[in-house]
Amino acid sequence: MNFSELLKQFESQKQQQSADGMELLMLTKKLYISNEISLQNYKELVREINLSYGHAIPSL
Repeated sequence: MNFSELLKQFESQKQQQSADGMELLMLTKKLYISNEISLQNYKELVREINLSYGHAIPSL
């Protein structure tokens, strides 16, 4: 899963655009915990979220 797919999945689940990185991080964690994405994919998505929202977001 890439960052744009994550955004699309968030928008389809919440019926709105992401307001901040924390919402995307929560979805990313849920996907990782439910084994829908790998650890490597999780790390890549967290890095993309950090870059997109311009500040460090704590992971796991």
